[in-house]
Amino acid sequence: MGTWRVETWSGTAAAFHALDPDPTRAVFDVRVTEPALVLGSMQDESGIDTERIAELKLGTARRRSGGGAVWVEPGSTLWVDIVIPKGDPLWDDDVARSMLWLGRLLAKLIGGEASVFEGRYEATDLARAYCFGGVAPGEVIGPGGKIVGISQRRTRNFARFQCVAYTSYDAERVGQLFRDPRMSAAVAATPVQVLPATADEIVSALVAALPV
Repeated sequence: MGTWRVETWSGTAAAFHALDPDPTRAVFDVRVTEPALVLGSMQDESGIDTERIAELKLGTARRRSGGGAVWVEPGSTLWVDIVIPKGDPLWDDDVARSMLWLGRLLAKLIGGEASVFEGRYEATDLARAYCFGGVAPGEVIGPGGKIVGISQRRTRNFARFQCVAYTSYDAERVGQLFRDPRMSAAVAATPVQVLPATADEIVSALVAALPV
């Protein structure tokens, strides 16, 4: 089916999201250089406490894929982008099915009780505001909460799957970045299951397991 170009990318979340990948099979191992809250393409910024973010000297970014806000920071965030061209054997015109192959692969690599969610996405207020506050088909879940969040950008030429997981995670800290006290509390109370291995180990295993 074709080989994969593998690239390690280092920089800010905003700079990486501004890039347009070539429509070829590629894996981007993204290493952010500063903590940031990344908003979904259509997310209303009014729900984010921008004053608090500025006070804490955190970055912000907006991605071109959908979903709620995602927290990224150096050292504790696994961020991998997978790109496939339209017409690739892994391509699926059905958006609800299109991430299942990747989720199944990640769940197998994570092991334990990790599984891919194949149900229906429920667009609750929490899910729209915060990526790990909901679950979509293809994302990876475990008994301790969501493990891997995946968002997708599709164009006429390619699909870009943006995957985030954590080796450690401070839910209370992330909750403080939302303006409404009820949303802040809901984010802080949302369980997130961390990875059982280092980011480097998961990325290496993923690259080795991708279909060729």
